[in-house]
Amino acid sequence: MKKNNLFMYATSELSQDAFICWLMNFAHKDHLNEDVVLTNCAKELLSKIIRIGEDLTVTDIKRQYKNIDVLLEVNSKYHIIIEDKTFSGQHDDQIERYRMALKDKGKDNIICVYYKIVEQAFDEKTDVNITRLDLITLFSKYINKSQNNIFNDYYDYLLAIDKDVKSYQSTPIEEWRIDYNHAYKGFFTHLIKEGIIQTDRYYDWGYVPNQSSGFWGLWWFYLKREELDACFQSGALDDLYLQIEDNVIAVKMAKTESTDSTVAIRWNLYDYFKSKAPEFNKKPFRKGKWMTVGYIQYNEKNYKEKIQLMQGVMQSIVDGDYKKWCNNIGVVEPLRETDDTDLECAFE
Repeated sequence: MKKNNLFMYATSELSQDAFICWLMNFAHKDHLNEDVVLTNCAKELLSKIIRIGEDLTVTDIKRQYKNIDVLLEVNSKYHIIIEDKTFSGQHDDQIERYRMALKDKGKDNIICVYYKIVEQAFDEKTDVNITRLDLITLFSKYINKSQNNIFNDYYDYLLAIDKDVKSYQSTPIEEWRIDYNHAYKGFFTHLIKEGIIQTDRYYDWGYVPNQSSGFWGLWWFYLKREELDACFQSGALDDLYLQIEDNVIAVKMAKTESTDSTVAIRWNLYDYFKSKAPEFNKKPFRKGKWMTVGYIQYNEKNYKEKIQLMQGVMQSIVDGDYKKWCNNIGVVEPLRETDDTDLECAFE
């Protein structure tokens, strides 16, 4: 039976803001002797933010000041903005706007901290990033010395998230979406950091809501504008890229105003990918802004091989092989007629 843990229920950013304030308060001048273990822990965390040789003491803590999640004043001169993104990402340069708001109030020595306990597609551009691994590493030095249930629960909560993130390493892919919240985040981070997917072109990943409950997707290997125009009629496509969704790697294409010619290109691409990868499959086609050309399946054991295969076919298009293939088989658009009875692909 799992231990009853407060943070399995207190999962919001406000709850985590409260924990940050609570822990930092042990480094406040009025609470230095309440729990020496947690005071030392809080001060060590501060030292990772303010890298100086002087003793650090919190002199003020504010929540939601100027919309800042947590604002710490340290030694009456340093101002630490902590932007807490428990499960979401930064947007609209908000942390820099907070910095300017403090400067407008005459404050200086401002340090911006991005506090994130789950993986995200990109590291934030800020002064200091504090990650789940940073916290686990720090807290592990104090966990056996502290008898505080709140601190212990939060540490166990971080370990549980860490286990969930790494679940892709040891569980079948069929279980990732059903039994885990963060398996795909861990998997996508692994693909990027290990160089398994090519990141020299645009890439991103995140949650995609839809009518069938949504999915975690990774999209990458976008053809550049000049490459699209070289491979197809000028302006024929807006985008052509790869997308991982659940247990498939799909080829996606986009055109703002879909025409019969767009559908013909889709058929041509499907036939081309099928010639390179016989396992390439499809769902029924129909017109739309974003369309799935087709897909192959992968699992937790063969994903490297399957990704390499699909990237290889995409690269062959860039290298001009698709155009040669069209010429060799005498493709004249439109190659096929649109079937208005077709249903939308499941991966649209």
